[in-house]
Amino acid sequence: MSISIDVVIPSFRLIEHYLVPILRLERPSGARVRFYLLSDNPEVAVAPAIAEMVNGKDVFLEVNPQNMGAAYTRNRGIDSGDGDWVLFLDDDITVPPDLLSVYALAAEQDPGAMGFIGLVRLPPPGKPFSDAILASGSMDIFTIAQHRKDFAWGATANFMVRRSAIGDIRFSEVYPKSGGGEDVDFFLKIRAANDYRNYRTLPEAAVNHPWWKGEAPDFKRPFRYGTGNALLPEQLPQHASRELPNTVETVLLALVAAVVAAIVKPALLGPIALFVAGVPVIEFIATTVQSVKRKAKPDIRVYWYVTVLRLSHDLGLLWGNLRRGKIEGITRRFNDNGTFRKSNLFRTNTYKIVKWILYPLLIWAAWIIYTSA
Repeated sequence: MSISIDVVIPSFRLIEHYLVPILRLERPSGARVRFYLLSDNPEVAVAPAIAEMVNGKDVFLEVNPQNMGAAYTRNRGIDSGDGDWVLFLDDDITVPPDLLSVYALAAEQDPGAMGFIGLVRLPPPGKPFSDAILASGSMDIFTIAQHRKDFAWGATANFMVRRSAIGDIRFSEVYPKSGGGEDVDFFLKIRAANDYRNYRTLPEAAVNHPWWKGEAPDFKRPFRYGTGNALLPEQLPQHASRELPNTVETVLLALVAAVVAAIVKPALLGPIALFVAGVPVIEFIATTVQSVKRKAKPDIRVYWYVTVLRLSHDLGLLWGNLRRGKIEGITRRFNDNGTFRKSNLFRTNTYKIVKWILYPLLIWAAWIIYTSA
């Protein structure tokens, strides 16, 4: 087997019990494998077990002079090696000993493949918040290899791509340092440069990823992802489309209407206030219906968390546009499945159908209050 693989592992914490097994992965016979462990923390303390494995031959450790972010760190890893393939792995996954052999065999059997999307498994949920993450669909990309033969992009937690397909494309540093959107951008740009061919999925290359923060509720992550995702439509406009306002945008537009009403017709403030108060209730109802359809755990806490997860992401999306003065970014969405639709205004799903049935009823109730005043 004649193949060379550069394994790129960006890390901030350099946690020994995760990284040592990765660095000890079985090398496929006849293959050249090099590990590039990149610390984005100049003050990191390197565990002796890791330091002993760094030999400058097949295991390298590079430390950024300051916190530069996920995109810069991965780019440094790409540029450090020259292998035929680049395998991206997260620094907090557990790996089977034969992971590299599975990837190497796939590359040998499919010489025309642009890349392989591995499987990232999360543990069974132990708390309502983790059930909510699964029900929200936000981590579906982790398990895309179980459901599709190929796809437009994948998670950098476990993804191998051909170096010649990458060419001079690198992770864009316009995205948040801590991550959000840069992986979608990177893999879709490679796909575009290679005749829009999808990556092959490889469920046999499976790793395990822990829940974040011990399954404690955390809404900063979806907010950050939303902030990063707000950049995607302008970076890859061919995959952008227009949709009806989401809940956060609807509330913003209602508040703008309230400011105008306060000047022009103050009597409208009451109905607008009723509408603003009713919008989150409708969001919860619509999200609950969708969660039930997705077979989420029947628990009111799960439905509540799914709702707040969605709102946190959408708030980040709005903030990502407003902080850059991109008013035109409101209602602009990114088709991260790689499609080219320019308008999704009337594309429906269970969540949208419930919302747009209840919205007219809410507006009608507000109008009744206005005309009765």
